[in-house]
Formats: sequence, C-alpha cells, structure tokens
Amino acid sequence: MGKLYRIVLLLLFAAGWVNAMPTLTVATDVWPPFRILQPDGQLQGIDIEILHRLEQESGIRLQVKRMPWGRALKQMQTGQVDLMIGLAHTPERAQFIDYLQPAYYQCWPAFYGKREQVARLDQYSHLLGVKVGFVLNSAYFEPFDSDIRLDKHGVATEDQLLRMVQRGHLPLMIGTDCQVDYALSREPALALAKAPYRPARPITLYLGMSKRSPYQDLKLPLAQALQTLVVNGEIQQIARPYQP
Repeated sequence: MGKLYRIVLLLLFAAGWVNAMPTLTVATDVWPPFRILQPDGQLQGIDIEILHRLEQESGIRLQVKRMPWGRALKQMQTGQVDLMIGLAHTPERAQFIDYLQPAYYQCWPAFYGKREQVARLDQYSHLLGVKVGFVLNSAYFEPFDSDIRLDKHGVATEDQLLRMVQRGHLPLMIGTDCQVDYALSREPALALAKAPYRPARPITLYLGMSKRSPYQDLKLPLAQALQTLVVNGEIQQIARPYQP
C-alpha cells in the first residue's frame, strides 16, 4: 500500500509540474516553405516542425500566433510575445531580441525578374536606376538594406512581389532563394528567373526571444534543444522534403 501511495504522489507531482509549465507565444507569419498556410487556417512547414521538436526536446510549450511580420517585431519590443522564428540578425533588432545560438538555417538573397530583365544583372551597381521590390520589415544584406540610392518598393509579402513582377508592375524583386525558389518550383507559370549577381553573404535564420519576455530562464533550455536538433542533423532532415 505504501508503494502504491508513493507512485500516486509521484504521478500527481508530475501532472502538477506539467500544468505549471508556462506556454510561450511564438509570433510569426506565412512564409513558405517555413510557414505554409493550410486550408483550415493552421500553419505547417519547416519552422512549425522545428517548433514541435523543440517542445518535445525541451518540455517547454510553444503556441504559434500568426500576425503580420512588422507587428510581430513591435510586440517583441514590448514583450507582448516571447519568441519569433525565422529571424535574420540586424543590429536594430538585437537591441530588443536575444538571438538563440546556434543559427538553425541558411538562405541566400537573390534577385528575380523576367529572364530578359535579369540576364545582364551581374553586379550590384546594375541595380541603380531599376525599381526593386522587397518585403517590408525584412533584412536582406548590406549595402542593399540601407542604400538610399536604390529605387525600392516595399510590399507586405513575397507572394505580392511575385505577382507584381509576373504582371510587369515591377521589373525586379529581391527575395531569399529558400522561399522564392520553392514558390517558383510550385508554380512554374510565374516564369521568373534568378539574376547572375549573387550577394556574398548568406541570410542566417535564428530563433529569437524578446528581451522583455518574462521567461528569460527558459532561454538556455530552448537554446540547448535547438543545438541538439542542429548538431544531430535533424533540421536538415525536416527541411529536405520542402526543398525544390
């Protein structure tokens, strides 16, 4: 009877510990193949699978909250949300976001347009005098992000950019090869090509925690879980089915 009593106590303690664990909010938006919107309104994709594995590895509950990317960044500033995934590093963001190490994925910035438009774009200076579409609140590379000489046109999503370039409303767009190559493989009718010019540095993607999140003590176990997934190659396994 005493042994059974101890087992019951242990089970009750374990259940109480699980219920006491906080739920951290992960703010994000649609960005295939990392976050793909399903017909039922749910998200799936590389980042969503990574978040599920982080939950399993760390025991920390994560709740995905979809919102525009710019709003997500603002709520990270105030601590209204705890985490963002798929973050590129910038000095400005680093003022209010702690980037969990290591980075978990790498993409390359690239320029896309109709084949005849991009064929001769083989150096950065060829961007001068050409209107270039980009996604607002995104970070690509320097000097592009801060170059006031360029004629840049910002929109809310990469899908908007693809449609605008396809229809001739924009001659050129910048994107990440992970996302745009995936979109072009899924929809060949877009008929866009990648410019020969490639920036020298990749875009590395991070999981970041708001410096105003009340759950700073969970930063280390999350980072340790992330490192495990990176080191054992599991993230590459997750990503492989989504690669064009």
